[in-house]
Amino acid sequence: MPMDTRLTERERNILHLFAQGHDAEAIADQLGITTEQVEQASLNVLYKLFGSSLNCTLEPESVAEERELVGVP
Repeated sequence: MPMDTRLTERERNILHLFAQGHDAEAIADQLGITTEQVEQASLNVLYKLFGSSLNCTLEPESVAEERELVGVP
């Protein structure tokens, strides 16, 4: 099954706050979530926006490891 590449509302909010210059800790405080959740959402955004490009630059084993981190089947 192909991955859904649409950003969630949380991912869009986090991306917007990063674009405004906030760091992960400030974003976590503002959204009431952990910095780990901010980092996870950031990884998800990267894969959703640039997944096919990232796959071309990484070794296959690295891709598998990274996808496990972001929960991509």
